Amino acid sequence: MRKLLLISNYFSPCTLTPSQRITFWARNMHRLGYYPTVITRDWTSETRSHQDTKRPLGDKVRHEVFDTHEVYYLPFRPGILDRAYLAFGESALRPLFLVVKLLDVFLARFTLKFSSFSNFLPFINELLKKQRFESAIISGEPFYLFRIGYSLKEKLGLKWIADYRDDWSTNELQMERSGGVVRKWIAKVESDYEKKWVGSADSIISVSQVYTDRIARFIGKKGYTIENGFEDELLSIPSQTLFQEFTLIYSGVLYPSQDLSYILGALQLAVNASAPFHLLFLGAGYDQKERRRIEDLLPADIKPYVKVTDRLPRKEALVELQKAHAFLAMAYGSMKGIPSSKLYEYMALGKPVVLCPSDADIMEKMLTEAGLGFAANSAEECFEQIQNIRALYQKDQILELKEYSKQKIAKYSRFSQLQQIKEVLGD
Repeated sequence: MRKLLLISNYFSPCTLTPSQRITFWARNMHRLGYYPTVITRDWTSETRSHQDTKRPLGDKVRHEVFDTHEVYYLPFRPGILDRAYLAFGESALRPLFLVVKLLDVFLARFTLKFSSFSNFLPFINELLKKQRFESAIISGEPFYLFRIGYSLKEKLGLKWIADYRDDWSTNELQMERSGGVVRKWIAKVESDYEKKWVGSADSIISVSQVYTDRIARFIGKKGYTIENGFEDELLSIPSQTLFQEFTLIYSGVLYPSQDLSYILGALQLAVNASAPFHLLFLGAGYDQKERRRIEDLLPADIKPYVKVTDRLPRKEALVELQKAHAFLAMAYGSMKGIPSSKLYEYMALGKPVVLCPSDADIMEKMLTEAGLGFAANSAEECFEQIQNIRALYQKDQILELKEYSKQKIAKYSRFSQLQQIKEVLGD
């Protein structure tokens, strides 16, 4: 077995989406001849809000050893930025948080001692005195973890690979946000960090070809694409009794660039036509700003048909998803090449997916190929597609849809995608 270091902020028992990819890798790399040692922060499965991820946790290093991998959980002590977020981030004092953000960005040039990852590098340096690893894979975000790779390469010559779940300073989702001088300055500084730190990596990995190509060009390094994929267990998950009323579920957090007007317009048309459906935003309440955005957009007559929940534990969320008649996906504004991680889960569960509005790109292509996509680019088209899905249920054709999709999505399984790691590591 070849020994690897996996460094990630997110890892089980954390149930947030970013933990799923690296947890699967750690548990399954042995099938490809690797024994990973994971370095992560302490976690609890009870993470209900963004604030929960910023609170102190753990008082000593926990070491868990398995036949397939081992994990070191380091105590989590929030750095200056996370402490400022807890104090000011969602209040009228947010400008104070931005001041601390400026300080945090400045300090990162020299050290991570004031960050929430201050104990990572000292611990890893001590570990490397006792054990030898062929290479390290560092998963971002937080992208400041890439500074650890830079330090390990500079001081110890350790080969490392930067795994991007999203892109960093080239991220259109971030660049689209309202700017101002401060945000532009931060973006410029972080782009310099990215070029310097990731410039020391042997290669980069990302989750879509568009991301990979863009990052590889920016950094000047070879790039590999390993998509997020879905866990094979989802293909055989026990079915649940459907909701009594026709229900569409959007799973996970929303982004400001996602346009809700079409789906809410479709719901308004459905209510006017005496054919209402229920719309469940599962876990979108994790981000209080997006919860408020949804609630502020709801006219009184469709409010009873829309529900926003806090984040649920994964097992509970899967039960709710299984009870839905269909899923909802939305493009990220005009941005292309963004394969939402929830899309793989949707496909594995084998239910129709209303893509509204469509990205006319990778999401529509994947869903069409799987036979599960119902794309729409207006409230009227969206309502029509929902009626088409209802007709499939009435004709008992939903199981046929699911069986057809299984044949088309095998390449998106997490293990199928993970097998490409051998090329990344030079095997």
